[in-house]
Amino acid sequence: MKKFARVICLVLACLFCLLTVVACDNDSDKDKNKNTATVKTDKNGVRWAEDEWGVWREYDNLPDNLDFNDTVTFLYWTGGTTVGSEFVQTEEVDDARLSSIYKRNEEIEDRLGIELEFIAEPGDGGNRAGFISRVQRAKDAGTHDFDLIGSYAPNAGSLLMTGLIKNITAIEGSYIDLEKPWWPKNLTHNLAISNNLYFVSGDCSTNAIDQMIGIFFNKDMVNERYEQEAEDYFASNPHVKTPEGSAENTATNMIYEKAYAGKWTLDEFISLASNTYVDQQGDGTTIDDTYGVAAVVNTMSSLYGASNLRMVEPTNDGSVLKISDDWTSTKTVRLAAKLHTLFGTNDFHDAGTTGATWNQAFYNGTAYFMIGYMRQAEGSLVNNDNVENYGILPTPKYDLNQKNYYTVIGNEFSIYSIFIDCDKRSSEQETFAMLTAVLECWSSEAYRKTTPVIFELNMKLKSSPTQCEADMCEIIRASIEVDIARIIRSALAGSATGAYQPDYQVMYAAKAGTAWTSQYSKDLTRITANLATFVETLRTTLVDVQ
Repeated sequence: MKKFARVICLVLACLFCLLTVVACDNDSDKDKNKNTATVKTDKNGVRWAEDEWGVWREYDNLPDNLDFNDTVTFLYWTGGTTVGSEFVQTEEVDDARLSSIYKRNEEIEDRLGIELEFIAEPGDGGNRAGFISRVQRAKDAGTHDFDLIGSYAPNAGSLLMTGLIKNITAIEGSYIDLEKPWWPKNLTHNLAISNNLYFVSGDCSTNAIDQMIGIFFNKDMVNERYEQEAEDYFASNPHVKTPEGSAENTATNMIYEKAYAGKWTLDEFISLASNTYVDQQGDGTTIDDTYGVAAVVNTMSSLYGASNLRMVEPTNDGSVLKISDDWTSTKTVRLAAKLHTLFGTNDFHDAGTTGATWNQAFYNGTAYFMIGYMRQAEGSLVNNDNVENYGILPTPKYDLNQKNYYTVIGNEFSIYSIFIDCDKRSSEQETFAMLTAVLECWSSEAYRKTTPVIFELNMKLKSSPTQCEADMCEIIRASIEVDIARIIRSALAGSATGAYQPDYQVMYAAKAGTAWTSQYSKDLTRITANLATFVETLRTTLVDVQ
């Protein structure tokens, strides 16, 4: 009897296991493309999901039942030590950035029913020609090697000139929603040519977030020097966004209040960074002295875009492109002269000042401000005892009449595009539409998975005593912009591997004190002609450029 009972139990156990396996398989099929995130819809129909830190952030409107049952191949660029991981991560690891990339990719695959495959190709500044050649060879061979391209930003202009990428705007049934926050409006607007968009960027590129240029400041130095100014400010202005109380009447909170209120301007920045130089040893300018600001032309140039000035823009009828009137304007003349009052003094530190690296004064804790990239904090400020308390601000407005902040990003970010000769599956239209779904899902998931992690790694937001740094990061991210001159700087130089960047020239003049009118007049005719050649190439290559 006992033996019979044991047999019955064994049979029932086996049956239970079999049913469990079947049930699990059914659930797996059923849920294969369901979101792992908890998604909520508000009264306005906007969907929300939690990010990596439990903060509710906007969610996309991709259909929840998408299942493309396909493999999507990405050709992506690799670069030097300043280029962070962005595309590939095949397993969960004890590294916040890499883990966030893994989670993003996993979610994309699960939600869309696809498998992501990647092909690496060197493609930074020293490998531009090779990357373009790789794409061209694939098109010429008709081998459909990849579907999507993630390229070093200046390479995107070359891909466009040679007709290697698809006009995303013209794709029927596109899933890309440019109204979503992961497609910064200034960036997508400025990347358009003849109202057509051939490439996109934003939160999809972790390097775009890394390359955001802002104003870092040493809280301890600023609080000590401007203690009285802060007391005077809070005597007549309440704490609106910063913590209240007399102990909080610091210069840090004064500056943050002005930034929140849209009153963080170039004059304010120059005033705080000026007349700060101290020759600590009485032996002339050395790296051990005290400076107002550390910067380099690459980061200083952000002050041009932050002043709402363009380098290249659409023509008056909204069609192709021209050298912007801003570049030769009175406003730019005034900008260069105004910046010289800071960059032409001992208050300014770059490599030419002392022979040390341009940012070393800030890393040493002897500079009040640094115009730098977001990524620099993770590498050199976190756990740096010389700069125990640092904050970040958006790049300042030109003046109080300017409505918005504008965040320029450095050139080492990724532009995403669709390969014109990708493998067309059931139909060309359905294939291109599927690839827009991948781009939308990629950027949406990055907005909640990779971007918050990058902010945390750089600004230690979880241990920050206030919400201010987190808010500043959001202001900076939402204000991202890039001038298309940066994307087509080879065309402006008149050389496939050359580079001419008009905003750099303004900064050279600002440093030297050269009159801007005489400086731009040397180059204007040449770059205007080079741009006209580029536009004519577009006219003959792309049917939708008129």
